[in-house]
Amino acid sequence: MAAKTVIRPAAEADIPAILALYRQMDSALVAMQPEFFCEGPREEDEIRKAIRADDADFLLAERGGAVVGFALVGYAGWTPEFSCVLPHRYARLEDLAVDEAVRGQGVGGELLAAAKRWARNRRLEYLELNVLAQNENAIRLYESQDFVEATKVMRCML
Repeated sequence: MAAKTVIRPAAEADIPAILALYRQMDSALVAMQPEFFCEGPREEDEIRKAIRADDADFLLAERGGAVVGFALVGYAGWTPEFSCVLPHRYARLEDLAVDEAVRGQGVGGELLAAAKRWARNRRLEYLELNVLAQNENAIRLYESQDFVEATKVMRCML
């Protein structure tokens, strides 16, 4: 039986664990789209700023006292102000990372549930995210958590 997962907001002392998870995530991004991603150092100041922000949170998943995943969620604002677009306040899931050692054990789903609660508690209307088309495991996870495709970004290399 898997250890109980605890979800909590990150503190500055968690930055090394967050950076380690970002290294795993960045490696996966490079493997999926090497023409667009590279493995480079993440900026601790950016992580620190998100931890301190009033309108965002790093939500950490812990098992047995070890950080095994995170979700970076934040207030995105209002939908664009166009006469043909209905106004909505919403949140964005900027990043979701789960340690390779515990993938497939429900941590991602628990982090997504926590991100949804975070947005609901702020009376936001929906949670939006982007995912690489090649990231089939993540797409399956998001779809299992009631996310649906809303737009497609298409690219033509020149």
